[in-house]
Formats: sequence, structure tokens, C-alpha cells
Amino acid sequence: MNAKIRYLLLANYLNLFAFAFFTPLFALFVTDLNPNPEFVGIAWGVAMYTAALMMLVFGRYEDRIKNKEKLIVAGYFLMAAGALSYLLVSDIKELFAVQLFNAIGLGMLTPAWRTVYANAEDRGKETKEWAFMEGGDRFFIATGAIIGGFILKYYSFKAIFVVMALLQLVAGLVALRLLQSRQLLDE
Repeated sequence: MNAKIRYLLLANYLNLFAFAFFTPLFALFVTDLNPNPEFVGIAWGVAMYTAALMMLVFGRYEDRIKNKEKLIVAGYFLMAAGALSYLLVSDIKELFAVQLFNAIGLGMLTPAWRTVYANAEDRGKETKEWAFMEGGDRFFIATGAIIGGFILKYYSFKAIFVVMALLQLVAGLVALRLLQSRQLLDE
């Protein structure tokens, strides 16, 4: 497995691990803001519709950008800021605003990440490398979900958001290595 794939996977694992602290607990967070259960579905729907739209918009735009690694780094840093933004949420409208912000980061990150990953694959090892991506994602999501539950039990949502942001920040720093490896290739 080449260095670029390793950096992409590590950054991705850190990001998903962090995000999974919150994802299974999202409904609890929303019902603290508004006890009506339909708002859980609406809030998640808003997040997914917005993320989908941002991926379509950025995917179209990103085809024109040569250095997609910069978008990956920016996406991780935006998501780290988005995780911290949850600390400011006190009502449903603010939640929707934070979800929009996070969707921009995810929309920027996802098409660029998948393109760079596909282009970095080692010939003859593509299946193994996609298996590492998909299998590793699920391993880190499962582990993050378990740890997130314990963080909430013993601490708070605020602690989850801070840890999420720190891990996503580290993912962004790992992704910076992609820029360095790209500069070496361009020289």
C-alpha cells in the first residue's frame, strides 16, 4: 500500500471515528432541543439532503481543480469547526445551521477524497485497498459509536463535540501530508 493511500485511510478513519461518537446519539441530542420525535427525522433529513446537494455541487466544481488534496484538507478542517459549532446549538434552527456548515465540509471532502483515493490505488491491489477503506470505515465507526456512548454517559455532549473536533483536526493535519507528497511529485 503506497503512502498516499495510507494517509488517505488514516485521515478518513480518524474523521469517521470522531463522527461516529455523535451519529448514534443524534436522536438524543435533538430530543433535548425539541421533544417532538418528528424533529429527529426532519433534522437528520435536512443533514442528509444538504450533504447530498453539497456533494453534487462540489463534485461538479472539483472536476476543474487540479489539486484536490487541498479540498480534502479544507474539508477536514471545516468538519472540525462544525463539530465545535455544535457547542453553540440551543435550538432546532441553530442545529440546522450547523448541519448546513458540516454539509459544506462533507460536500467538499467526499468527491475529492474518493477521486484522489481512486487515482492513488496500486495497480493490481485495487480490491484490497477498497476493502481496507470500507472495512476500516466500519471498524472505526463501530468503535467510535461505542466510545461515544461512554463519553456521553460519563461526561456530556460537549465533551463529545470537543473530542470530535480534535480528532477531525488531526485528520486534517494527516491530510496535509497529501499536499507534501503531491509537491514532491510536482517537482
